[in-house]
Amino acid sequence: MTTDATTETRIGVIGLGSRGLGVLERIITRASQESWGERPVRIELVDPVGDGSGLHDPEQPDYLLLNTVAAQVSHFPEEATVGDAVVDRGTDLYTWVTGRSLRLAEDGFTLGAFGRPVAPDDYLPRRILGEYLAWCLRRTLARAPRHVSVELHRATAIAVNEAPDGGRSITLDDGRRVEVDHVFLTTGHTPPSEPAPVPGSERHLREIYPLPSQLARIEPGQTVALGGTGLSAMDALAALTVGRGGEHVPGPDGRRCYLPSGREPRILLYSRTGLPFRARPENNRRGGYQPIAFSRQAIDQLRLSRQELDLREQVEPLILTEMRIAFHRRTAALHGGEELETVVERALRDAHAAGRIGAELDRLDGEQGEFDPVELLHPPVGGTEDREDYQSWYLDRIAQDLAQARLGLAGSPVKAALEVLRDLRDVIRYAVDFGGLDEKSHEEFYGSYTGVLNRNVTGPQLDRHAELLALVEAGIVKIPFGPAPSVEWDGVGWVVSSTELATPHQEWVDWLCLATSGQPDVERTASPLLRQLRDSGRIRRHRPSSPSSRGVDVTRGNQPIGADGTVDERLWVLGPLCEGATFYNHYVPSPGGPNRALADAHRCVGDLFDRL
Repeated sequence: MTTDATTETRIGVIGLGSRGLGVLERIITRASQESWGERPVRIELVDPVGDGSGLHDPEQPDYLLLNTVAAQVSHFPEEATVGDAVVDRGTDLYTWVTGRSLRLAEDGFTLGAFGRPVAPDDYLPRRILGEYLAWCLRRTLARAPRHVSVELHRATAIAVNEAPDGGRSITLDDGRRVEVDHVFLTTGHTPPSEPAPVPGSERHLREIYPLPSQLARIEPGQTVALGGTGLSAMDALAALTVGRGGEHVPGPDGRRCYLPSGREPRILLYSRTGLPFRARPENNRRGGYQPIAFSRQAIDQLRLSRQELDLREQVEPLILTEMRIAFHRRTAALHGGEELETVVERALRDAHAAGRIGAELDRLDGEQGEFDPVELLHPPVGGTEDREDYQSWYLDRIAQDLAQARLGLAGSPVKAALEVLRDLRDVIRYAVDFGGLDEKSHEEFYGSYTGVLNRNVTGPQLDRHAELLALVEAGIVKIPFGPAPSVEWDGVGWVVSSTELATPHQEWVDWLCLATSGQPDVERTASPLLRQLRDSGRIRRHRPSSPSSRGVDVTRGNQPIGADGTVDERLWVLGPLCEGATFYNHYVPSPGGPNRALADAHRCVGDLFDRL
């Protein structure tokens, strides 16, 4: 496919959240290069909101916080991601916020004209990310050259079909059609289809967003069973407490205290695993983490014997070894400073090269204290005698983890070990993406192992868990059921019953509320566009034999594979829609190193322009 100096290239971008914005920035950058000349490019943006904020509604309340600190959010690509194709270095979220003289109020989340200065490690309101992304969009559009035109369609795409000229025709929900040559699909999190109505549906909230309106039907004094203990659950707790006029204040002993407003419901927290998430630590590490055992080279070595890897037998042992390495490196730094850390790191690298890393780590266990990463990642559930025993065990684990989180990455060898799962996420992707695991391992990875990773490194801000302890102490929240309670509708309300406590416990509740975030599901989607693409055979689900892998099947170039195995070379799919074919596509871009989201946009846009 080629273009001449007079042919207009028409590119559609469906979805204008952070993924669509990354694609737009790359298109404008590539069309501005001297090698492209002044051949005309027309960009058709399709998004019902259209300001670039995506899910980060600028109107949402300030108590809904980002789970990434201010200095680690930036939507402008750097050399580590796009090489020499950097045009606009922009600014990160922290610099942008402080440049507007915004401050944090005493409550720790209200952002405005009053309070203390914002710090780089502050977790800011999500709505400010929406404002930042909208500013990024305006800045990006402002540098489009004259031969690049952009039109925004504030509508929802409901179909993409092949056009008579070989291009693509995008049908909008207002009846219009947008004709383009190529399409980038970046719609992000698409909700699942609503299940058929069953008894109790009217008292079952399957989606908590947008907050707080989605939970407005829960009346003060009613009882709600809140399923989930991660980020979404903490959002729901905030909406039902602080969002209803309650207040967290410092107590006399330094702990948080909660002052109820009287408008809160009674909240019973539960989860399938029965395990609490770990809080995000104080983020005070300098620089990135350089692995010794768990690296791309190690994955390449494993593939010499078999292409599809075994998660438990081949990949996880490398992860566990790297966690032990990180623990002892950080322990050495705390005991003897950078000099001792360098000595220990060098000894570990030499041992790994000589094939005796296990023996060296065992020696360090004896010298610096034993560390068991298996217990850290896969702890048994305790306190299963009765409801009081379980809640006491649960709160004790949260308190212990909070103590480690407050030490920060520099002060806690345990948190430093866990952070390996976050720092080396690209290595995990290298092992699992595009069918990198065998069938059984792929199902286990997306069925339960991603939950292990999320529970350990993408948990709530540490203040959220301090607030949870205060809510339990105030009697607003209880955690009484243990793992995997059963739920049944009795005709009036829900009956929630423990299944693993020695002394069973049962509660009647007014509302059942699920506060978990699922991935897009090709086969059970509420998106009319995904349904149309699926039903027409243009897309298919990745690994249909794996119930937990539900995203769009794509090539390594992010182009969708149809039901008959053919590839649509006019369409690219990026972001959460690809979860399953690729891993962990639902985060905001960060500065200071390679960034998968922006790298995907750079690679796919580059692929298109190289063809042209």
